Amino acid sequence: MSKPGKFTGMGTIVLALVFLVALVFAANNSTVLGWVIAVIAFGWLVLSTVVYIGVHKAAAFGARQVHLAQAQMAQQNSANAPSDGGTRLVSQESGSRSAEKARELKLDHSFKIINVQTGVVREYLGKDADMVARALDTIDITAANGRGMINPNWEAQEAKMDAAMAKKNAERQAAAGQKTDGKGTGEDPVSGVIID
Repeated sequence: MSKPGKFTGMGTIVLALVFLVALVFAANNSTVLGWVIAVIAFGWLVLSTVVYIGVHKAAAFGARQVHLAQAQMAQQNSANAPSDGGTRLVSQESGSRSAEKARELKLDHSFKIINVQTGVVREYLGKDADMVARALDTIDITAANGRGMINPNWEAQEAKMDAAMAKKNAERQAAAGQKTDGKGTGEDPVSGVIID
């Protein structure tokens, strides 16, 4: 806690001098105006003293709170610090609450980015094709990153599903071609998403 500066109480000292001078003049002249000025100077002196004391009490309280918060943070950091003294990383696979919270914050941030970029697409659609293309690229990258946070193997699973659908479509086309002597049935190939 720092000590008050040398001149912080100067205003109160000046008001005390003004009060004393007004009191002396009022006592010497015995006029009502002199006593009114003395009372007013006394009121200002009291107000100045109350403000001075209040500010210093508030400053002392604030300094104590800062020291307390710093001590608590130091204690918490030392309790959570790894034994080797290095930086502790939160593992995504750890299943801890801090890892879940970090994942949730990342996903929330990804959704916000997608919302903002969707607004950019709406605003610049038909006006600035480059801006729309950049916004769509950002949406695509952010969505892929978000999917990776939810399921790290989503790209491999999606490639496997695409291959399964292509195989199924090829089998259907081959079967349809055999049934109609090569003319085909006119059916559309199968498309969509397979959900495990």
